[in-house]
Amino acid sequence: MERKLPKIMASTVVILTFSVAGFAQTTDKRVSQKNVSENGQPSLITFSDKSTYKGTDYNTVFKEQLGLKDNQSFSKVKVESDKEGFTHEKFQLYEQGVKVEFANYTLHSKAGKLTSMNGEYYNLENVKTTPKLSSQAAFAKAVAHTGAKQYLWETPEDAAAIGYQKPKGELVLLPAMEEQGQERKSDKVRLAYKFDIYATNPVSRGDLYIDAENGKVLFYNATIKHLGEYSHGGKSKLAKANLSNQKEEFNSKKAFVAANAATRYSGTQVIQTTLSGSSYRLADATRGSGINTFNMQKGTSYTAAVQFTDADNNWTAAEYNNTNKDNGALDAHWGAEKTYDYWSTVHGRNSYDNAGAIIKSYVHYSNAYDNAYWDGSVMTYGDGSGTYFDILTAIDVAGHEIGHAVCTYTANLAYQKESGAMNEALSDIWGACIEYAAAPTKSTWLIGEDIERRSGHLSLRSMSNPNAEGQPDTYGGTYWVNVSCTPTSSNDYCGVHTNSGVLNHWFYILSVGKSGTNDIGSVFNVTGITIEKAAKIAYRLESVYLTSNSTYANARTSGIQSAIDLYGAGSAEVIATTNAFYAVGIGAAYVGSSDTVAPTAPTSLAATGTTGSTTNLTWTASTDNVAVTGYNIYEGTTLKGSSTTTSYTVTGLTALTAYAFTVKAKDAAGNLSAASNTVNVTTTAASISYCTSQGNSTADEKIGKVVFGTINNTSTGTAGYENYTSISTNAARGTAYTITITPSWTSTVYSEGYAVFIDYNQDGDFADSGEIVYTKATSTGTTATGTITIPATATLGTTRLRVSMKYNAIPTSCESFSYGQVEDYSINITAAGAIVPQEIATGLVETTETSSFALYPNPVADELNVSFLNNTGYTFRIVNTLGQQISTGELSGNPIDVSALNTGVYIIELNNGSKRIVKKFAKK
Repeated sequence: MERKLPKIMASTVVILTFSVAGFAQTTDKRVSQKNVSENGQPSLITFSDKSTYKGTDYNTVFKEQLGLKDNQSFSKVKVESDKEGFTHEKFQLYEQGVKVEFANYTLHSKAGKLTSMNGEYYNLENVKTTPKLSSQAAFAKAVAHTGAKQYLWETPEDAAAIGYQKPKGELVLLPAMEEQGQERKSDKVRLAYKFDIYATNPVSRGDLYIDAENGKVLFYNATIKHLGEYSHGGKSKLAKANLSNQKEEFNSKKAFVAANAATRYSGTQVIQTTLSGSSYRLADATRGSGINTFNMQKGTSYTAAVQFTDADNNWTAAEYNNTNKDNGALDAHWGAEKTYDYWSTVHGRNSYDNAGAIIKSYVHYSNAYDNAYWDGSVMTYGDGSGTYFDILTAIDVAGHEIGHAVCTYTANLAYQKESGAMNEALSDIWGACIEYAAAPTKSTWLIGEDIERRSGHLSLRSMSNPNAEGQPDTYGGTYWVNVSCTPTSSNDYCGVHTNSGVLNHWFYILSVGKSGTNDIGSVFNVTGITIEKAAKIAYRLESVYLTSNSTYANARTSGIQSAIDLYGAGSAEVIATTNAFYAVGIGAAYVGSSDTVAPTAPTSLAATGTTGSTTNLTWTASTDNVAVTGYNIYEGTTLKGSSTTTSYTVTGLTALTAYAFTVKAKDAAGNLSAASNTVNVTTTAASISYCTSQGNSTADEKIGKVVFGTINNTSTGTAGYENYTSISTNAARGTAYTITITPSWTSTVYSEGYAVFIDYNQDGDFADSGEIVYTKATSTGTTATGTITIPATATLGTTRLRVSMKYNAIPTSCESFSYGQVEDYSINITAAGAIVPQEIATGLVETTETSSFALYPNPVADELNVSFLNNTGYTFRIVNTLGQQISTGELSGNPIDVSALNTGVYIIELNNGSKRIVKKFAKK
């Protein structure tokens, strides 16, 4: 029976080279395996025993293995060592001195020898690094987009309480986040300002990226993960208050004392407190830089929070199991301590940042608040409404939220699509692990079971049965949210709280084992390796290998490599890790190295639907003695991408260009088939389609005439949109031109607004910076005249010019409006100083028809007057003695402004289509 392949993007697990001879052609003897991401760049490279790379050879390694360009550099940002003897050096990519956001690469070495490297590298070309927008202007755009009523920087004492400062904006190069996880030939980046925006009414915090060229919002990376309907619900605000209520100094005069605490959810537990004066406080100085728990007293101001205190350090149920739910604070304090202990004892990590950071928990936030969240600095817990949640201080919730902090300091997974889902899943994994370590009799595989109060629900999420709470247990299976969307808070950033179920279930299966058939028909049987071993693999996956924009396919590759690092190739742990991913629909089942049989070659490769930049490839499936796991698509010998189906769309092609494509099949052991038949494709001419814009009625007013350069068009058309793109003029870079628009009214003179647009970069829109070239506010004037200077960066060649006139308002480039008209023309943009016809520069003899002609004053300083009989309908242009065109316009009876001309001799040409007059004048 033919087995259906999982719908995972498999390009991140393409095996290019192998250490076992005969599996595939080896191009670099130093490399045992190379995995590439969707952009064709290496995401993980492991080195063979033949490699001589040392851990200190990073410059050489980056150039030889990544193809690092001369205008790029890597800067070392972090060095860590682990208990397995590995040293991990993380580097940040810079392009022309500007940081490329999320572009980190890590070198892994042992005993001084480089063993592997992984990360995100981007293929960048024609990168702009000079902003057009100031940081202040970009910040204003960021604030306007956020649209909050209040921001944390507006109350400096609140900001100081968590170490937050008003953002100044960091200039970075941001990869196209909408393309992450998609196969592509090259990478797009935008120069952007990055702002850490902390709004307090309503609450939100995240990094907001503003395009440094046009002010558009490019990406929002949420820092506060748990707000809104997709998680713990609720909105809140901070208020101004005094910080003195919660100041606590740890010094030798304080007594650090163990105490019994009757928690709300976990019985009586031992906690650490501090004696201050005559009372004990929930302040623990025995772990890292401290663990403090504060009482917000149902308020919303962090600086107004006070200490929880007890007179005898016996925190009993009689005292704290009250209507105020004060015993929930004991859970929060104990949970933070147990979270710290778990990371320290199990993974050797000193607090969430591995540098002993203080952990602050704020309890009793607001009134009946159904939420808990980590805001990048502190923990916040609501009391719950009682009908949705109880007070949200359960230990797995604490472990989950502080897990987000761990992620920030390790993989820093972007909070969208698959990377965001794994961000959520890893926090659930740590919540389960911490609960298991501290309270093993609880329901380890249920998240939030202690606080759940909704009818018909046992918990927030189930790791053993994700479907029970509306999550998928299989990649692409039931409840899976399609990630091909634009991430917003309203769609949970493309389903991060839903699709997290896949990695949750992987961890459950890896820990305890499971057999069955998943949603895509794959039959599996996995032997569990215990939660302790699974946790070590998951932590190494997150802290060593995952990067900001990792996908589930990357997680499989990195998870298997983590198991190899810890337990050795071919070990039971590696087999279980591989098969657990297979069980949740990610990749193939484990196959040992004994499989040396390659799949059969794909057949009947064909191309359809070819455009100027894309073509669709289809082929007949291959067969294999075990299973075909996917297909590699090649243009010549260059890998274009991979597919797990029998089709693939090639993008990023050049118009009117010939290409030759082949396809090879692959299996789990890395065997590659022979190439398919070759299909030859020639792309079509590039086509550009512009947005529709028109007036719905021209009965009362329309455009009567347009003059620009040699365009001198009297419009007789009555349609709301007229296509005059067959009429064109030359326009040189760096040259100023006059445009004149004459309205035409049927009878009544109405007030009209005007706008002119030029698609300078020829990308099919008028939305880029500087493409609104002229506007005029509404008036009843008989002409609208302005000056347009062609920028030096304008793309050469035929370019769309749009002229729009709208009743009583300035029009935009893509709208339909009630009254007025839109006309499109063409201009041919030429290089600066384009030479006009030779006769203009030499034909200076006055004819007898010009005996009444007057040009004065001559020499001229500012305004040049032109007077002669029958002078209506003439356009003018001014050139210098080299024949270079300087200025153009319509002769309107008013003086011509020549104040901007340099001193020298110039030529003016007058033309009405049938008669031409050429004269000299001098500019003084």
